[in-house]
Amino acid sequence: MKIFKASNFSYTPFNDFVEGDLSFLKMNGIEIVDSPWHSDVIISQNYKHLKKYFWLGCFGKSFLVWTLEPRFDLHFAKVKKVFFGLFKCHIMNVYTQDVFVTNLSVSSNNFNKSLELLPEEFELKTKKTIALMSYFKGIESPPIYRGGVDLDLLKLRAEIALEGHQLGVLDVFGKGWPHNISKEDSRTGNWKQRKRKLMNDYSFNLCFENTVAKNYMTEKIWDSIENYCLPIYYGRGTTAYELFPKDSFIDYAEFSSPEALFTFIQNMSDEDYRERMNKCIIVHNNIFDNKDIIASEERKKMLTKITDKMNYIQSLKR
Repeated sequence: MKIFKASNFSYTPFNDFVEGDLSFLKMNGIEIVDSPWHSDVIISQNYKHLKKYFWLGCFGKSFLVWTLEPRFDLHFAKVKKVFFGLFKCHIMNVYTQDVFVTNLSVSSNNFNKSLELLPEEFELKTKKTIALMSYFKGIESPPIYRGGVDLDLLKLRAEIALEGHQLGVLDVFGKGWPHNISKEDSRTGNWKQRKRKLMNDYSFNLCFENTVAKNYMTEKIWDSIENYCLPIYYGRGTTAYELFPKDSFIDYAEFSSPEALFTFIQNMSDEDYRERMNKCIIVHNNIFDNKDIIASEERKKMLTKITDKMNYIQSLKR
């Protein structure tokens, strides 16, 4: 099965983001080619980039959207009819639940060390929150409705950050924010190193994902824990509690407003903070202790989903 990439696939298995990705695909009969004419399947991370190729369906080409980015593709169904209903475009995205196979699908390779638990005598030096995020469309971010529920978190996290900034209890670092709210655009240079240095001065981190979806968990919450910032996350509608116990990260879904969240933080005791942080650290360390096995298994699950889809597409042509 030969694949032509109609758009950029950096940081994905189709670009050998993790060493061995392309080898696994090739071993399972999947090869990347440089021409749509020499391909069996034309793939893109964005549906819009496939549109100009749909006419090639007349020549037996198939189409697939595959993306890790929730805003790149908002289809909920796994198949969409295209080109006047003559052909099918197959979908693998955050919402079809066959890209993020589990909570650890993309982050299991990023656990670099075991963390020390906070001691009983731990005392909070600050109750200030950091938000390391770009604004994107911020409070103008359009909803993503599924079953009458808005799955978008970009607008909500922007509202929380803006309220925290106004109250003087949260600092924003990231690009695109209005009215000079952001202290800096921090993604230049070594981002991971810069992130570590920034979080060193804070005790809480607003680290929502971009959307609500099962198994959709990126590096955000893990980077927060690794740098001893208690995560402020959004758990409702996700599978976060398959990994984390209750009363570990601060779940914004349990609060009625940003003000209620920041009041809760300001009233948090050293003991409550320590217990929550240590619960998060224990989850982190359990994964780190089995990192190699987990990372191998998780990558295989993701790549197997791809090969299964390719085999299914091929079976439709027989």
